[in-house]
Amino acid sequence: MKFANIDVDAQGHSFFQTVDLPQTGRPQRISSKNQNVLWWKMAVAQPGHETDFVKAEGLLFVALFSGQINITVSNGETRQFVRGDMLTLWDTTGQGHRIKAVGLEPAQILYVCLPDKGTFATVV
Repeated sequence: MKFANIDVDAQGHSFFQTVDLPQTGRPQRISSKNQNVLWWKMAVAQPGHETDFVKAEGLLFVALFSGQINITVSNGETRQFVRGDMLTLWDTTGQGHRIKAVGLEPAQILYVCLPDKGTFATVV
């Protein structure tokens, strides 16, 4: 299963890339291996709320349950994420990323902090 990912280069600039979490199983039901977690939390961002550039609190897996958010990385690229989208944030150093809640409904977001990058692999 492929996800958008934000990582950081050696100069501290954040950028989007794609990571893959391998899945196994039969066509009717596939799943990844269990992944260890450190903590998780839920957040709600009202439309119009935005953060300036911030670093991720840890290696994060993020799932958006409602609403829409725009995320901008330090090279200026912005991507929109909507209900059902998932991504990983690995920019724990450097400049970080910006988030803005857009649209008409609040963005309900699940953050899961991972102890390491687990079985995620960068897609080349």
